[in-house]
Amino acid sequence: MRGTILGMHDGRGVLLAGEQRLEFPMTEWRSAGPPSAGQIVDFVEDAGQARAVFVVPGATSAAPGRYSGSFVLGAIGVGCLVLGFVIPLLPTIAAFVLGAIGASQAQAERDDTALLLSRIAWIGALVLLSIGILATLAVFAFIGAFGMAAIVEGFGIDHF
Repeated sequence: MRGTILGMHDGRGVLLAGEQRLEFPMTEWRSAGPPSAGQIVDFVEDAGQARAVFVVPGATSAAPGRYSGSFVLGAIGVGCLVLGFVIPLLPTIAAFVLGAIGASQAQAERDDTALLLSRIAWIGALVLLSIGILATLAVFAFIGAFGMAAIVEGFGIDHF
């Protein structure tokens, strides 16, 4: 049968299968990592309890209005990236960090939308930071070229 985990309490899980609530002991959990609310699971019903409970790979919860943590991180990362076009440094670094963390979580949660948002955030931040560094180096090179031209032509500080 298929169901959705509602939560955990007192070392037991509670899931919803159709209109029926079933409990299962943690000894019946067969997937890696602890169970969490919203996970879609496959199980066998036995005397009103769920047995051999597995997470369904790639399945997402149908609960409207609920976003995974990786989705939220990716969305905030993209927001920081956009803000990085106005305020150059700190939001861009935040977009990189949030995007990298969000991408890692999205891969673990198998959330493709969150993975896309997170990748946009960290790759965009990397590109934006690279452009900023190159622009800064170009300004220093431009100023340095004028300084060298002034020295070569004899326009030292004593002539001003």
